[in-house]
Amino acid sequence: MSASASTQPLLPMTLPSTLQSISTYSSPHPLTVIIASYPKSGTTWMQNVVYELLSLKAQRASGSKPPLSHISDFCPFLENDKTHAHASNSLQPNFLAAHEQIGATVFNTHLYLPSMPAASPSTKYIYLTRAPRDVCNSFYHHLSHQSLPDGGYAGSRSDFVRDWSAGEIAFGSWGGHLRSWLGDRGEPRDPGCLRVRYEEMKKDLPGTVRAVASHIGVGGVSEGEMAELLPRLSVEYMKANVHLFEPKSVAWVDKGDGFSFVRKGAVGDGRREFGEDDERVFKEGFERFPPPPAFADLV
Repeated sequence: MSASASTQPLLPMTLPSTLQSISTYSSPHPLTVIIASYPKSGTTWMQNVVYELLSLKAQRASGSKPPLSHISDFCPFLENDKTHAHASNSLQPNFLAAHEQIGATVFNTHLYLPSMPAASPSTKYIYLTRAPRDVCNSFYHHLSHQSLPDGGYAGSRSDFVRDWSAGEIAFGSWGGHLRSWLGDRGEPRDPGCLRVRYEEMKKDLPGTVRAVASHIGVGGVSEGEMAELLPRLSVEYMKANVHLFEPKSVAWVDKGDGFSFVRKGAVGDGRREFGEDDERVFKEGFERFPPPPAFADLV
């Protein structure tokens, strides 16, 4: 667990000033929710779940729901330097205003646990995991359509599998990331953390929504409320409204191949798309950067 941001490969948007502001940040709200994961583990999906639940809580209190302008307004990227107002050790005004509407501070992050702001009893982490082949495959599609100045990737899929397995792609190795946040049995290292498996979200989204609601203090979700929430939490809805969910912190490259930031949300695509050489390189990477033993069956 000794890993820190100083040893973690990061995107160009993260500067020394960013990490300094994160280390000293203190939320003005009684609740802080930090959605953490290795990239492409369902982070944006969980951002939508948290937004909808906190909006539901606000609606119960005021009678009106905060409108969704963009998910990043309510759940900014913690390690984006433009999230922070460094001079005041605060956030940019648009994020402050959005957080005021839902009565909580919310971030998403791919940083290691030691790089988080100082924890307090009001900090609730949600850490997502996903099968590593699916993560690698999805991250390749993502970075190959992200602009090079913003940290995009220009090589082939096999090149990417090689570099990803060596821990050289942004945010480092999958195994090292999990070890930062989770113990050997897969238990969260922070007592205020809820671990959620992507595959569980796919299998039982209502169950995940109820677990998250309990974790962040929203309370029970009635059958009527769940019926209203679920259509807006589906991958199909997010894909049809991708303009609300595609990150604004980077530029995207249109290659004319139909890429969408919200893809299929499928389970098992990585294993189906890997070639024999990819599989060999992939397994060699896990010998170098093993995940916690609880995840050994995924390798």
